[in-house]
Amino acid sequence: MRSSILIIEDREEEYIWIRTLLGGIESFSPNCTRVLDFQEALEKTKTEFFDVILFQYNSRNSLDILKKAQILLPLIVISENQESKEILKNSKINFSDLLLKENVSTDLLDRSIRLVLQAKTTEENLNLLKIGIERSKDIFLITEASPIDEPGPKIVYVNGAFERLTGYKREEVLGKTPRILQGPKTDRAILDRIRKAISEAKPCFEEIINYDKDGKEYWIEMDIFPIVNEQGIVTHLMGIERDITERRNSEERIRHSQKMEAVGQLAGGMAHDFNNLLNVILANLDLLEMKLKDSEDLMKRVRSAQDAIQRGVEINKRLLAFSRKQALNPESCDVNRVLKDFIPILDRIRTEKIEIEYEIADEKTVCDIEKTGLENAILNLALNARDAMPDGGKIFISTGFVRNGDTKGPKISGLEEKDYFLVTVTDTGTGMDDITKARIFDPFFSTKGGGKGTGLGLTMVYGFVKQSNGFLKVITAPEYGSSFLIFLPLHEQGKDEQLVATKKKTLVMEENRETAELACVYLKELGYEPHVSSDMKRLAKFFSGDPEISFVLLDLQLADSKGIDLKKELERFGSGKIIATSSSRVESLELPNTIPLVRKPYTKTSLKEAVRNIGEILP
Repeated sequence: MRSSILIIEDREEEYIWIRTLLGGIESFSPNCTRVLDFQEALEKTKTEFFDVILFQYNSRNSLDILKKAQILLPLIVISENQESKEILKNSKINFSDLLLKENVSTDLLDRSIRLVLQAKTTEENLNLLKIGIERSKDIFLITEASPIDEPGPKIVYVNGAFERLTGYKREEVLGKTPRILQGPKTDRAILDRIRKAISEAKPCFEEIINYDKDGKEYWIEMDIFPIVNEQGIVTHLMGIERDITERRNSEERIRHSQKMEAVGQLAGGMAHDFNNLLNVILANLDLLEMKLKDSEDLMKRVRSAQDAIQRGVEINKRLLAFSRKQALNPESCDVNRVLKDFIPILDRIRTEKIEIEYEIADEKTVCDIEKTGLENAILNLALNARDAMPDGGKIFISTGFVRNGDTKGPKISGLEEKDYFLVTVTDTGTGMDDITKARIFDPFFSTKGGGKGTGLGLTMVYGFVKQSNGFLKVITAPEYGSSFLIFLPLHEQGKDEQLVATKKKTLVMEENRETAELACVYLKELGYEPHVSSDMKRLAKFFSGDPEISFVLLDLQLADSKGIDLKKELERFGSGKIIATSSSRVESLELPNTIPLVRKPYTKTSLKEAVRNIGEILP
């Protein structure tokens, strides 16, 4: 073992005595450097590294320089007498070891240096471990071992990764239990398995949903194990956790894609066989038509059967397109122009009860798509929207440009970090529950009842978007309508034709994550940099005059769930620029005229109008 020792000694004979003692140590050969006083020692430590500082002390020496220097290196002191030793004990300096001169020997000095160096090494290792844990991307969480049941074990330590993922500061959670991270979708069965394992002092590994400070859910995998003391008693529980939200989302997308691929292969195989049957039937009907020209009644039956066959052919085309066995013929085209030219066809959906509103951008935006595929997709979505509004309503069809490649602002989940053309079809109809939403792209699934649909309309939309290397997102709220968002990748040259807007920050405070994401899409199109939060402290900061935020999109249900009396807050601070949103009726809340109310789900038109109403200047 090598060590570097700084010796403070101005007396030659005493220095020789100390060196002689050190030279007698057989286990290691220390590298010694001599200085004459504390001041010189302080200067030396600024330029060279030492493991230990060793010096003699008597009551005539002054410790003032040593006190002021606050040297962090281990200090071993040899006191000349008992009086000097007492002075050292009562000083505020932290000495690693105090030795009485009359007892000092080579063995004692060897043992003292060894213990000091071992303690120093241990401390350095602990510091390295602490730095590693604090900088780790994994969460390290330590709790007391008990009580396992209510109120639960208290948290005694969390690292920086915990703060970054959950949004909680360390001081906010110390003394509380990890149960503050649980929420509606946290699986009770998994919690029971964890409880059983820790009650039996066994390690366990689980994946579970937790919730951050803003109420946003995330998936973690966690490895929990007991910490046992020298007596074999469990004193604490250690949890090492990792955020696997993106992995779970990717796995879910892969599972869904595999399911759709399997269904597509089945549908494709059936469609080819069905085509052969249709050809045989159609050929025989043509022969019958030639033989039955003189019988008008029978000819009507033949023509009816021929019409049915043609409808079967159209359904077959949809099946083949969904299964990707009917190739698309993509071309570079201006999608805004394609949709504007298609408006006369879409207008035929209008009735006395159904309105259609368009907001098609004027900019030339080029994508590589099959023109008729896009037209059919929008027509299918518009027809579905009409059928979802039996008592009447409005359909909104809009286009825009989404910069998902921006380095700032939230990213749209499921999309690559690049720019997209966006087509949105929104209705004010009945909306869908989660069970229905999960099945809408399955072939032959329909909510329209017998004889009112094939169940292939949305399947066709899905097939077109996937074959165009795009992404389809659905946001819906029961009784308040649905929004279908088609993201299509831009033709490479099309990017350069877009205008870059100067972005201002805006705050989106929404209870529903998907609805917040839709708002972010529209706000990005309108030239803003949206930031999502459900922390009411952000709202209070805005009320107090936050110069960075242009306006707030505030969900009234979120404010109510957080116990915020919005009317009182508005009277206290003034309204500022606020747009209120709601998925229920809020007639009982008297909002100032300066605060527009937007109903969920959002349409870009209604949100754009609200932004203008609060005085924001839009291009």
